[in-house]
Amino acid sequence: RLVGARLSPGELRRAHIQVMDDLAALTRTGLAHADLSPYNLLWWRGRVWFIDFPQAVDLVVNPNGLDLLHHDVTTVCAWFARRGVDCDGEAAFAALLADAF
Repeated sequence: RLVGARLSPGELRRAHIQVMDDLAALTRTGLAHADLSPYNLLWWRGRVWFIDFPQAVDLVVNPNGLDLLHHDVTTVCAWFARRGVDCDGEAAFAALLADAF
């Protein structure tokens, strides 16, 4: 799990970029993970892997879809920010929406 991985500063930056890229891809497909946290992210062989998708929701059909996406983004950004990676959850959320819609 990412939460317990001992990453170097460079690995943290790469992990952050990967998470944001993967979040953008997921958002473009119209889905929100809906429970994203460093506990549902794995670090394996220099790559971040998303896991635990049973609660994923459609961003348009689910009336809470955008709120759940917002929670996902701000949760992971807060985790990265606490480790010294520049990550503004609100800005990241806005960028995801601008890219997806």
